[in-house]
Amino acid sequence: MNPPKKFQKDTVHSALDVDGDGVITDAELQQVEAFEKAEKMEAQKRMAWVAMITMIFFTAAVFLPIFPDARIAALADLFSLFYIGMASCVGAYMGATAYMSKNR
Repeated sequence: MNPPKKFQKDTVHSALDVDGDGVITDAELQQVEAFEKAEKMEAQKRMAWVAMITMIFFTAAVFLPIFPDARIAALADLFSLFYIGMASCVGAYMGATAYMSKNR
């Protein structure tokens, strides 16, 4: 069994000492890693939701009468790149989520 990890006082790794006893154990390291993984997954979920909402809002905005048809036709290629980019963010999130839940 490995001895507990002790760090100098006020080091950048002080945040890893969850219980504040001055010793960083393997359990505390695993707890911090799990917390960071959960934060990453939450950020990815927010990014996918923002991409989906942006696509819906953008689609609704294009059909408003304030945009002339000539301008929409001129920007059609750019619109398709926008949809491909946003849909790939959403698809990557959904695919990664499905893959991770399958491996549990």
